[in-house]
Amino acid sequence: TMNKVLYIILTLLLFSLTMISCSPDDTEKINEPISKGGDTINDGLDPVGEGINDGLDTVGDVVNDGVGTITGGDGGSATGTNNQSQCTSVKTFHKKIFGKQAKQTNDCGYIVAYNEKLTKLNEVGETKWETKITLKQRKHSNLGKPSVIQTRDGGYLYSDNYGIAKVSSSGQIEWTNKQFGDFEDVIEHSNGYFYVVSDDLVAHKSLAKVYKFSSKGKKVWIKRFGGSCSWEKLRSILETSDGELIIVGGKSHGNNKYPCTFEFYDDAWIIKVDADKGGKIWEKTYGGRNFERFEDIVKNPNGGYYAIGTACNLRNPPWGGNLCASNMSALWMKIDDSGNSLGKKHYTIGPNQTGFSITNTSSGGTAWVGLNKKKVGSTTLYQAVFAKLTGTPTVNYSKVVDLGSGNATSIELTKDGGFIIVAGKNVFKTDSDMKIPTLETVCYRSKKSLCP
Repeated sequence: TMNKVLYIILTLLLFSLTMISCSPDDTEKINEPISKGGDTINDGLDPVGEGINDGLDTVGDVVNDGVGTITGGDGGSATGTNNQSQCTSVKTFHKKIFGKQAKQTNDCGYIVAYNEKLTKLNEVGETKWETKITLKQRKHSNLGKPSVIQTRDGGYLYSDNYGIAKVSSSGQIEWTNKQFGDFEDVIEHSNGYFYVVSDDLVAHKSLAKVYKFSSKGKKVWIKRFGGSCSWEKLRSILETSDGELIIVGGKSHGNNKYPCTFEFYDDAWIIKVDADKGGKIWEKTYGGRNFERFEDIVKNPNGGYYAIGTACNLRNPPWGGNLCASNMSALWMKIDDSGNSLGKKHYTIGPNQTGFSITNTSSGGTAWVGLNKKKVGSTTLYQAVFAKLTGTPTVNYSKVVDLGSGNATSIELTKDGGFIIVAGKNVFKTDSDMKIPTLETVCYRSKKSLCP
């Protein structure tokens, strides 16, 4: 009898151990990446129809469901061991990757935004993953451009002509909002909300827009500014030191015959907006008869801002009938916290310049990149221009080059004192002197027959 009891006890113990060893690992399942299709987990699903599209397509439109295709390894994390304070070892590279904007990430790598795509690079420019982001609707838009920021949770927020998308640190799409578009730039505010700006192009009294979204992509409000003529432009946005919003762009005006004209004359425009309610605190415009516009703004570490854009450089610009098409310079301006100009410069490194992006330098100056248009016979060359300025601001270094894929659209100061630059199908990481070794040649053009 005693042997039978011992046998039963041993059998029960073995059965219990077997059950424990075969139990599923719930934590592993929770942390698995969301599938590219057919996954019923949609964490950001919007139950009240605020325009959120989290990959679940209720009308069977699979093409526009916002689900991205992920390739490559996992991405960086805001809590990784390789944090920003350690990103001081100088790295340089030149990668043939299409992009419109690039930012340094918390893991010392980079995130590159292009049309419907994000590409995550490591610190030496190797691709870690790519995510396809489908926001495009049936209605076509020529306004807006791809933009990206890293969010406080280590993920990313992408915006473009057709909407916004929140992406995890490993490239998984968490939610999208395709209800609004024409977006030019985006920030995450210290209050936890996202703010996005856009142009407006209509026949009369256009109104550029500022949007406020929750951290889950729900629209909080839209505020409209301008109303002068047919095309009002808001191109770049920052959070101010007092927690409000500073935005730059171009405010349209007419000529000496008409209050509004389709010649699209602008004044450079800077506006301060209340981050809570969206009311205008103040606005300033700079310009004259013809054409001036801001494209980007960066904080001055000593207070105030620097802005870059474009302007007619004629001493006596025409009132109308002339778009100053062969007399454009990059417009650089130093601005105080109240929007007042503390000085401006026109830079013409070759004919017809536009500055698209500006950043600080580690030596107390600024650097900008943009477009140079040059006529060669009957051909117009669209070239990239790079310029580094001292604090004075005089040109410390400049380069105009035909890359065969358009102009330079993005520059950002990196933690090692260098720069991350995007120019068409090129992503450059430079050191602090801004020189790009592969471009320091006698002639670097897409068509060698155009070399002198």
